Amino acid sequence: MDKAQKLAYIRKHWGKKTPEEIARHIGAAPRTMRRYRRELNLPKYIAPTADDHVEEHRLRRKAREVSRDKRQLADRVVDLEEKLEAALAISKFRASYKIPQGKKSRGSEAVAVALASDWHIEEVVHRYQVAGLNEFNEEVCRTRVRRYFRHLLKLVKKEKVATKISTLVLWLGGDFISGSIHEELVEGNRLLPIDAILECREHIVSGIKYLLANSDLNVVVPTSSGNHGRTTHKVHVSTESGNSLEYFMYASIAKEFEKNPRVEVLLNKGYHTYVKVWPNFTIRFHHGHSMRYLGGQSGIAGPATRMIKNWNEGRHADLDCFGHFHQLYRHGTFVGNGSLIGPGAYSWRGGFSPERPQQAFFLVDRDLGLTGFHPIILTEDR
Repeated sequence: MDKAQKLAYIRKHWGKKTPEEIARHIGAAPRTMRRYRRELNLPKYIAPTADDHVEEHRLRRKAREVSRDKRQLADRVVDLEEKLEAALAISKFRASYKIPQGKKSRGSEAVAVALASDWHIEEVVHRYQVAGLNEFNEEVCRTRVRRYFRHLLKLVKKEKVATKISTLVLWLGGDFISGSIHEELVEGNRLLPIDAILECREHIVSGIKYLLANSDLNVVVPTSSGNHGRTTHKVHVSTESGNSLEYFMYASIAKEFEKNPRVEVLLNKGYHTYVKVWPNFTIRFHHGHSMRYLGGQSGIAGPATRMIKNWNEGRHADLDCFGHFHQLYRHGTFVGNGSLIGPGAYSWRGGFSPERPQQAFFLVDRDLGLTGFHPIILTEDR
């Protein structure tokens, strides 16, 4: 290192390093260092105090903070620039567009279908039998029947806002009474079978008259006998209708409305009742007691699908409607109906799902098939 380099090093590091450190670096003696200081006209070296070190540390920390703030500010600027670019890009697109008025069409038209089954009107359910979930007696039964017809008509009127509906298919699906097919029913029911079927007839006739008086609907009434209304100990397959108190009730209801052009009761002695609601849509009604699922994990869906497939090989139907299982169920090929009585001692003790009292309502659109599926809730006014 020549003299010029030494002097440049001294000038650069004077005050930052001690004279001894500088001298060791450039290889100069103390006397030589004093001479170089005078040549460079440098101030006398004063060793820094503790306060000087503190101040230096403070300044360095401040500088780091300023540097950090600058970086954060730069990041924020970049973020805002990106958002501004995105906003400008969005502003180039339309905020909305006008939906043109649709072409006039012939409009939607449907047939309303209401399922009525498994009312068990004379059976009694005490709250203690079902963990407080349900209660059923004469007063509760009458209230739920009235709700059924009132709520049914409300649903029809709601659907008529957007859909033309002139016909209601009101299926009477059986098990309206519990009958005396089991000893405990004989012991616990509040009415004998004949008295129960007469009371049930009163409920149904009054409900149909309510629908006629408060709407312009034509009412088609397909019928199915259940397994509870029989007069025999076991089901007699080939003579079921002849031993059914419900079939007798249906015949009486048909007589009641035989002169009313708006009501058509379809009496059928067979297990299946077919109704062609549209030229391309047929419903097959049956109570459901011919099907057994034996506790399968899929419930009734598997057995019902298999039996419907077999029945369709003989006579095709687009939809099956049945009750018996007290479970409201919509499937691709069938609708299972709920009950009016709700959970009872037998179903609760047997571990069956305690479904609320409800019945099925849906539309069959002329072009789309089954639409607008709703439960008719029987536990509250709405």
